Amino acid sequence: MKKIEQKIIQFVEQNELINHGDKILIALSGGPDSVLALHFFSKFRKKFKVGLLAVHFNHQLRGKEADKDEAFCEKFCEQINIPFYSSKLDVKGFAKKNKLSIEEAARKLRYQNLEEIAIDFNCNEIITAHNKSDNTETVLLNLSSGTGISGLSGIPIKRGKIIRPLLCLSKPEITEYLKSNGISYRVDSSNLSNDFKRNYLRNEIIPELAANVNPKIDDAVFRTSKTLEKFVPGIEKKISRLIKKYLLIGTNRVVIKQKLFGTEPDNIIGEILKKILLTKFNYEFKYSDLLSIKGLTNKQKGKGVHLSSDLYVIKETDSVEIIEKKVTSKTINYKLTPGKTVEINGKKVGITKVPRSKVNFTHPGETEFIDADKLDDIFILRKWKSGDKFFPLGMNSSKKLSDFLTDLKIPSSGRKDILVLTNRNKIVWVIGLRIDDRVKLTNETKEIYKLWIK
Repeated sequence: MKKIEQKIIQFVEQNELINHGDKILIALSGGPDSVLALHFFSKFRKKFKVGLLAVHFNHQLRGKEADKDEAFCEKFCEQINIPFYSSKLDVKGFAKKNKLSIEEAARKLRYQNLEEIAIDFNCNEIITAHNKSDNTETVLLNLSSGTGISGLSGIPIKRGKIIRPLLCLSKPEITEYLKSNGISYRVDSSNLSNDFKRNYLRNEIIPELAANVNPKIDDAVFRTSKTLEKFVPGIEKKISRLIKKYLLIGTNRVVIKQKLFGTEPDNIIGEILKKILLTKFNYEFKYSDLLSIKGLTNKQKGKGVHLSSDLYVIKETDSVEIIEKKVTSKTINYKLTPGKTVEINGKKVGITKVPRSKVNFTHPGETEFIDADKLDDIFILRKWKSGDKFFPLGMNSSKKLSDFLTDLKIPSSGRKDILVLTNRNKIVWVIGLRIDDRVKLTNETKEIYKLWIK
């Protein structure tokens, strides 16, 4: 058995990456890394007692060259008797729609489709052929962008279904193995260009570090990154705890209490922002974002900064809010009658006529009951506007709606989405907040309307 093969087997066993009986999906680009991965597991499938399936993604970015990659992968799988599946990805369209770079869009689409295909074909594990040199690039790329421990911990050996058994090998070891065994592979010409940051590190910076600083730079970075990786679970637990304590997460916004910035160091705050921005808004965090957001905490209320065309951060009294702007109609003006519903901003608003026996005040805000005796059966649902007044429940005098929202400490950033339900040009319900005192139920009420939002 060859030294490289022994190295992979030992790495797989030490990290418990595979179990007997697993069905494994292998991402096959046609490049040297994925070709070695598929060749190795095809050769040792009886030893590991696993089933294999290869998948190739055509990103439709390099024309005939990409088509040749796909043909090569199909032929390679045919030669070693491995089931082959291919899929075309609309990377350009996905990048434009989600405002991502081509590189990031391709990565997201690949992982998304790998997970879906694994489910469709009942695969327990997914192999991506990242190697030790890829890990060096990732760590240096994250370091140059400003990152926390999770970024410096590099490419994980295992995450969910994804396993990376070639992380024990450097790129030169992989290409040397393929050469000595007469195994051909494809070369992606885009990897030779320095237009991408990763390529520049790979082609220019890392070779200089290896030549002038440490010839075993990949090994050194890998050892350090895996040492740091051991701290990640503890940090993630702390981050989850702090998110529950200091963050309020809404439909299209995240409120961060100002106290967080005075109690935690920048590296922890950065990790919190990184997690929230990615999971909530699909936005890749940069160190400059931390500086921008933290700088707002010393500014006056109403000051803000843009993270992107869709993400805006604004300073409030005791917090900062990250807001995702979504395109909505400039004017909202819906006619609503009993028995009908209106859907707006992902929620439904409705009016139902009910008997007194159905009155239940257990969900104030979401469900309200009003006196219908002196109302028309035509209501108007609209956004609130400056100058609106109503009689908040419990008050016998009118109050400006703007003052009412201030009393409730609703931030200025959240007020633009407040809706009101009117009847005869008078507000009967500030949706989700309060009904008008003049429409409350009394002992003399004969007809009752149930107002609800969900």
